[in-house]
Amino acid sequence: MTPRPREDIASVSATQVAACRNCGAPAPGTFCPECGQETARKPRTVAEFFRELIERYASRDGQLWQTVSKLFFSPGALTVEYMAGRRTRYLRPLQLYLAASIIVFAVVQFYGLNLGLRVFGEHGVHLLRSSPLLSENGGSPGSRLSPVQLILDHVDTDGVRRFTSMPREDRFRFLRARRAQYVSYFVLFLVPLFALILKLCNLGRRRRYGEHLIFGLHTHSFLLLALLVEAKLPAILANAVSLWLIAYLIVALKRVYGGAWVETLGRGAAAVALYSAVFFVGNLLLFFALLEI
Repeated sequence: MTPRPREDIASVSATQVAACRNCGAPAPGTFCPECGQETARKPRTVAEFFRELIERYASRDGQLWQTVSKLFFSPGALTVEYMAGRRTRYLRPLQLYLAASIIVFAVVQFYGLNLGLRVFGEHGVHLLRSSPLLSENGGSPGSRLSPVQLILDHVDTDGVRRFTSMPREDRFRFLRARRAQYVSYFVLFLVPLFALILKLCNLGRRRRYGEHLIFGLHTHSFLLLALLVEAKLPAILANAVSLWLIAYLIVALKRVYGGAWVETLGRGAAAVALYSAVFFVGNLLLFFALLEI
């Protein structure tokens, strides 16, 4: 058998293994193993673009379907999968959280929904309200301890005085319009604080802060989407969803952090208590800042 000349071997190798046009590394597959850029030289057609989009995200085996199914029906499973290194098949944690935030707050603003956790009828912890939830005597139950009322009762600044001089309905419209602009940033700010609380409540676990942050992004993504569903439910079903949210967090903590159920309940209760305090103080500061802007 006649050996193939070296020139032919080199030309075959160069033909079979093309170089990435972005970084120059050998890229024999569809994507460059070094930088991740596609190796296709021609732009995709519109049909190819949408086919790939559906296959990657919306098909039964796509990232979106697998992510949403894990997020809603397997508490904590997305975090476990991420920590185990199985990441390509799911949306990345920050990508998922940002997508959930954009969808939720866009829908809330467009349809004028109340976004919050309802624990008793229409009352609970609210991020946004489309209408004031007031009782017949002019105040909602527990309103004296709300961030709004605490500032109005104990702070005297130009912004507070302007707010108190407004008619009652104008106050609500003013507050909701301004709050809607910043509440998404406020919720994003809560995620790293929640991760810090988890780290404090799990000091003996020797987990890195980044692991708690991943868990925080996943749980907050679920929380936002669940609150969007809850916004359109009648009171009795909304109360059931609120209870499910608590159970979801406990199951997720157990799956991700392990330990006995009693220990999980204790750590979970401590985390929720600290997080509630942070949420209250954050709401207080947010409301004060909105009045002074």
